[in-house]
Amino acid sequence: MSDLHENINIAKKIFTKGKSKTLTNEEELIIKLIKDLKDEEKRTKALSKLSEFYDKNPNLPIYLWYSQGTMTILLQEIISSYKYLSSMKLTQEKSSKIYSILRLLTCIASHKEIRYKFIESKMPIFLYPFLNSTSTAKQNEYIKLLTLTVIGSLIKIEDPKIISFFINTEIVPILLKIIDTGPWLSKIPACIMIHLIIKDDEGLKYICGEKVRYSAIICYMKRMIKMKHNQKILDFILKTFLRLAENNEARIILKNNLLKDIKDKNFTKHLRETSKLLNNNLIKILNEKDDINSINNNNKIKENNIKDGNKINNSNNINIKNNNEMINNQYNLNNNNSNKIMMVNQMNQMKLGQNYMIQNNNNFGDINNNFRIYNNNNTNTNDNYLNKINFIGNNQNNNKQYGNMNFYNIYKSS
Repeated sequence: MSDLHENINIAKKIFTKGKSKTLTNEEELIIKLIKDLKDEEKRTKALSKLSEFYDKNPNLPIYLWYSQGTMTILLQEIISSYKYLSSMKLTQEKSSKIYSILRLLTCIASHKEIRYKFIESKMPIFLYPFLNSTSTAKQNEYIKLLTLTVIGSLIKIEDPKIISFFINTEIVPILLKIIDTGPWLSKIPACIMIHLIIKDDEGLKYICGEKVRYSAIICYMKRMIKMKHNQKILDFILKTFLRLAENNEARIILKNNLLKDIKDKNFTKHLRETSKLLNNNLIKILNEKDDINSINNNNKIKENNIKDGNKINNSNNINIKNNNEMINNQYNLNNNNSNKIMMVNQMNQMKLGQNYMIQNNNNFGDINNNFRIYNNNNTNTNDNYLNKINFIGNNQNNNKQYGNMNFYNIYKSS
């Protein structure tokens, strides 16, 4: 760590005309070439020479990053090349300049400290147009491959922060497009990067967040395993499927669309040992997970049936209780009304009898007849009242049946 800070201080002193320790001949050449980048006439040659050190001198990323204006010059060259990507006007000189810049960015992306500053600057986003290019010219395809190398140098670190950056900047759809339509040399690093993204927990969550994402991965990678061009890339594809199988929804798609193909003897007989092991594990997991889910689903159905049954019984008890209360209230109401009616009739009859006696003192025989009529009327009233009580009592004995019928009607209508 101290050497890193020392190199950073050296780079800062060099480009601020400060004093520093003695440099090697190689470092002096690198510094001279970096200064030549500011001259447009010398830039192409300087970029080409600098790119030769991209995997040889560990201090090159530090000098590039901390030298004043160097990253701005590289960015300007990248942006100015966009207009040539969709046409055949990308000359050999211009394409060579882009090749050199991408090699320098690769060494920056590979440096353990500078890579995070590179990410924080959002500079990798300016490389996405190279990946989206639809031109099939050889120069464009080589630019696409070198761009994947730059981004792959960052993703292979498997740092959650870096993975999150590329997820948020929508690199996954671009990689899927390359897997679908790109040349074979570009498909390989794109598949590896998809695997590294999905290997991360946040990456798996992102991929499985929408059906269209994991369905596309399964679809495009399924086509690749049928090509059988490269056994090594096949391992990454099978590992990607194994990771996707951890998600229930993605596992269903795998089972329905892939299981038959990976069981086929024509496919398995060409696999090497590591691929066979991965393939057998994938088949086993898909089948086992399916059995486990079936058991869980059956248990859930039983639990739901028990809950529904309890709800029905509770509803029946509530309806029965409500019907009992309604009948009791009706009984009390009828009882009170009948008593009131009987008392009113008796009072009216007595008044009529008294008036009749006053008006007809001499007609005692008619009075007796009227009393007999009065008694007969009272008897009929009491009989009707008792019949009402018996009817209600019979209904009370059948309350349970009526309650069930009422609940059934409500349940049926709902």
